[in-house]
Formats: sequence, structure tokens, C-alpha cells
Amino acid sequence: MLRNLIRTVILLVYVLPSGCALLSHEAPIEDIDKATALFFQRLDQEDYNGIYNDAASGLRQRKSRETVTDSLKELTAHGKVLNYQRIRFQTESEVKERIVSPVYGTTFEQVNGEVTLNFKDESGEWKLIGFAFRPRGARS
Repeated sequence: MLRNLIRTVILLVYVLPSGCALLSHEAPIEDIDKATALFFQRLDQEDYNGIYNDAASGLRQRKSRETVTDSLKELTAHGKVLNYQRIRFQTESEVKERIVSPVYGTTFEQVNGEVTLNFKDESGEWKLIGFAFRPRGARS
């Protein structure tokens, strides 16, 4: 009896964690700033392929690599990112998708503005599905 109980406990210890890993999980909201930091780091390094390759599958299906790269080059034309700070945070919950749209006050070398990044939760990771830039004036 005790032997069977020990076997059961050992089996549960090994099987339960792997079973939990198979269940779907949501991306933590606090990882948004990490995804943003990686986006801006890659933008400064002009790693457009890295941004595109890590983007959500929906973005890659809707927009070609060339289109996304051209939009990213428009951003880097303003110079390196000197500073960014989250100023707003919006969440959208559709039936099966979690989408967040943080807005960052951003200082580039040549201009200030707001960068809106749109992320989608794909398999527990925040993936880029879009971005927009609204300039706020040239830097002096």
C-alpha cells in the first residue's frame, strides 16, 4: 500500500509539470516593456529582418518583408532612439485574441514623437502586429 502511494506521488511529480506545460498560457502583461525594448534595440541596430522574423504571423501574412522594412527605415531616418517612455496603454480583447497597444513618448536624434506598438499574444509571447509613428516636432 505504501509502495503504491510512493509510486503515485513520484509519477505525479514527474508528469504533472510536463502536463501543465502543454496547456496554453497567456503572455504576461509585464513582458510588453521587454518586447518594446527589443523592438527599439533592433530598430537602432537596423535589424529589420529580426523585427520582421519575430513579428506575429498575421503581420507577415498581411505585409511583405519589403513593406515592413520600408516603414522601419522611415523610422530610422529620424536617427537613433535616444529615449522612450510609455505614456498610454490600451488593451483590446477580441474573442480569441489578446492585443495590447502601448504608446511611447519617443525622442529620436532629429524628432520627438509618439510610437504606438501593437502586440498580439501568440502562444504566450507578445508578437508585433503593427506600429505607427506620430511626430511632435523637430529637436533643437
